Amino acid sequence: MSTPLIETRQTSGFPARLRERLERFGSAQALALAIQRSESAVRKWLRGRSEPSVTDLRAICEVTQTRIDWLVTGRGSPEEAAVLRDPSAPYGAAARPPLDLALLETVVGAVEAELRQSGTTLPAFKQATLIAACYDLARDEGGPDPQLIARLVKLAG
Repeated sequence: MSTPLIETRQTSGFPARLRERLERFGSAQALALAIQRSESAVRKWLRGRSEPSVTDLRAICEVTQTRIDWLVTGRGSPEEAAVLRDPSAPYGAAARPPLDLALLETVVGAVEAELRQSGTTLPAFKQATLIAACYDLARDEGGPDPQLIARLVKLAG
């Protein structure tokens, strides 16, 4: 028997958006194989019982050609990612604009502030992955989004 809270999580928010992209991609098993995770992990995400890490989010978005900000928050359009890069190219292989050091500094500061505020400590690799994801989103959105950064820090922790 499922509770109303679990039913709500399954039919709205992240699980619903993931399910929408999964319907176009194939099955939970196909997604699990594509991102090298267990099918049970993917099914937990679909049921709203857990959420993927930032690394898993990036992998999901890569294979489903979905914008990470749409998948996490529902803002924007999921299809915008289809024009961002050639799906046959490895992630990050598309031509990128030059690094905006001022934006990167702002993003690093925002991520560090959120990590301090939340009391989260991350290993260097996870922190670098988080900063890279936040930088990409900030570049696309014209600046860092504190709410999205807070959500990604929570997922990374």
